[in-house]
Amino acid sequence: MAKIDDVMQEFASNVDEIVMSTIVSLEDGTPLTGFTTDESLDITVPVAFLADVMRRGIMAADNAALGKCEDLLLTTSEYFAIMRVIPETNYSHIVVLTKKGNWGVTKVLMAKFVPRFKEVLP
Repeated sequence: MAKIDDVMQEFASNVDEIVMSTIVSLEDGTPLTGFTTDESLDITVPVAFLADVMRRGIMAADNAALGKCEDLLLTTSEYFAIMRVIPETNYSHIVVLTKKGNWGVTKVLMAKFVPRFKEVLP
């Protein structure tokens, strides 16, 4: 059985312009595993805030009767942040790319890796 860190490394190796990728608990915003191309970056701070955005997105979709939230895209002046729910878990996959990255391809890859991540979640 693959380990979650191995699956994360495989995912990250397939994404161009990746800054960080993490699996985060939606309960408390704690990263379960993470990857960054910038070792000086403490990912716990942005991940905690992005997990809160994901929780609020899930709640907004539910309260507005829009269906189940699958993913969210946050675009800033410098980055794309893509947040994807891992169904039937309390986890989300969060990826941050530079603006040179392709968020559409990244969303497809994130969806493709959902079953792999589900297999290795605690």
